[in-house]
Amino acid sequence: MIRAHEPAPARLPSGIGPAGWNSPAPDHHVPADANRLDVALDDIRTLMTTACNRAGVPGSGVGRVVEHYLDGELRGKPSHGLAKFAFESQFFSQRTGPPRIRHERGAMAVVDGQREIGPLSADFAVSLAVRKARRLGVGVVGMINTQRYGILATWSEQIAAQGLVGLVANTSRPDATVHGAQSPFLGVNPVSFAFPTGTDTVSADMSTTLAPMGVLWEARRGGSSLPPNCFVDEHGAFTEDPDTARAAMVFGEHRGYALSLLIQILTGSLFGFPMGDGVDSTWNTGYMFIALNPAFAGQGDSSHLAANSRLAETIQQTPTREGGAVRLPGRAGRDRAARARHDGRIAISEALYRRLRARADGDFTSD
Repeated sequence: MIRAHEPAPARLPSGIGPAGWNSPAPDHHVPADANRLDVALDDIRTLMTTACNRAGVPGSGVGRVVEHYLDGELRGKPSHGLAKFAFESQFFSQRTGPPRIRHERGAMAVVDGQREIGPLSADFAVSLAVRKARRLGVGVVGMINTQRYGILATWSEQIAAQGLVGLVANTSRPDATVHGAQSPFLGVNPVSFAFPTGTDTVSADMSTTLAPMGVLWEARRGGSSLPPNCFVDEHGAFTEDPDTARAAMVFGEHRGYALSLLIQILTGSLFGFPMGDGVDSTWNTGYMFIALNPAFAGQGDSSHLAANSRLAETIQQTPTREGGAVRLPGRAGRDRAARARHDGRIAISEALYRRLRARADGDFTSD
């Protein structure tokens, strides 16, 4: 069932600003759309499931693919949610087989994704990293030749759910630059980590750019403006015009630059994967999955859970100047998703709904 919905204002991208994790958790920037629809989640799932079946997604993986991209949308990251599903689904039929281990030695492994659908290849890499961490204390898996997925928190949280510490990252084409530079030379290099507590997991999922590239693609598709001070033109000047934007700006000036550079190495040369201009397609983009087992540090099988719980409780009991308490990273998005699942409805643009219907009809190219 679909209902008309009041237009939602454009929102700035999320990130760690002056207020840190305590500031409101905004969506990744969504172009303002006067024609938004209120749609039942079950209707969205049906469209996505039908699209997956038409694209040849293995039957056992359809639900995983659907829920992964839907979760990104419900958490307030639409650039990695339904819009990304609509885009990535054009590649689903290009899978050549399940992932395979190309090289393995000790705690490290390199996986050939064989162009598998992103959420399914990521499941393979996570399972391999967890197995190694169980046996060796750490599992470090690099993957290449795979389709993309949406949010990274899915995979770091999956590792943490096993009682381990998870770290996940990937690179991209050189679409990012730093303050003062005129040309892009880094991938957007997002990263996510998660750790378990006695009752839950705590996770963070962030781009090392002020806004993800999906914001730019959607702005070009919809003819809307970009969020301010997030993208630069060919001269390195900030622009809100999606047609003149040439690079995403790394956050945090020299600090964000250093973090992005580290992620570039962890998703590139560590595994012999391309970096910089060497990344020119989906298939030679590097991914990294790390699982760390605290039990191997000599503190037993579960003492880290109690320690993590105490830390999380201390954080959440720390007052802020505005009243209330400090919020754990990732919690607002997960709470938001839980509310949406309880309500059973979601507001999306009419244009995006048409794209999902087109995918369900077997049209994987029209916008």
